[in-house]
Amino acid sequence: GRNYIYWNGIRAVLVISEPELVKEVLKNNENTFPKKKPSIYFSNLLGNGLVLIEGEKWLKRRKLANHAFHGESLKNMIPAVIASVETMLEKWKGQEGKEIEVFQEFRLLTSEVISRTAFGSNYLEGEKILSMLKELSVIMSRNNFKTRIPLINKLWKPADMLRSEELAKGIQDCVMKIVKKREDKFKKGEADSFGNDFLGLLVNSYHSKDNNSLSMEDLVDECKTFYFAGQGTINSLLAWIVLLLATHGDWQEKARREVIDIFGNRNPDSEGISKLRIVSILSNIPKYFVSQSQ
Repeated sequence: GRNYIYWNGIRAVLVISEPELVKEVLKNNENTFPKKKPSIYFSNLLGNGLVLIEGEKWLKRRKLANHAFHGESLKNMIPAVIASVETMLEKWKGQEGKEIEVFQEFRLLTSEVISRTAFGSNYLEGEKILSMLKELSVIMSRNNFKTRIPLINKLWKPADMLRSEELAKGIQDCVMKIVKKREDKFKKGEADSFGNDFLGLLVNSYHSKDNNSLSMEDLVDECKTFYFAGQGTINSLLAWIVLLLATHGDWQEKARREVIDIFGNRNPDSEGISKLRIVSILSNIPKYFVSQSQ
């Protein structure tokens, strides 16, 4: 698409999509375009996670995340994803002929998948964290454009700020409980390491003695970032795909036929998934097939 400007309250924002301009901003002039200093509410939401840090610190955290989600790791997550989807579909069988709020259903699904695959925890633990993150995001949104008087927050804190601090503390406590469970398993000999999932790599880095080690605050912030960003993007993507498939039956039929041709009645596997051309288009570029079917 074209470059364009939109207004964020009283602030003009330029959105660029030309590859050369993107390269100019992200690579050639990274110090000229620093990340914006977050508000207090945004800091409570994501802390000092991957979204907000820069430079060497960002590079180290990015490598850590890449290692947790490289190809082989993703393959190992497939059984857990299938189990979560099967649970959801089993529940849908009793809703035949009724309207289903798929956005809410996908929110529950992504919450469970993220909890199981990245943190080795159960749905309830993940849902509690996501619920608090969701409330924090609402608080942040309604305070985005409010005028701040310097130093006033040190004298008097509004209700939203007090609530956001309470939620941030609640999220930290939940994450630390999950971390402690992982540490206890290792200490008791029930596991030979902290694990190879995202949480395991974070805990390993926390216990590391080298320059790449994380503080507990860093660990919590990365967990918050992954829970919030991962759940929000995947949930929205799934909901959009289902909406577009529902309104474009020809592409729905193409996708169904492709899946049946490759898997038949079998559960998906990594080898077969790599052959899903139509499904790949739908999952990567949800708007692509709209123009094709018009």
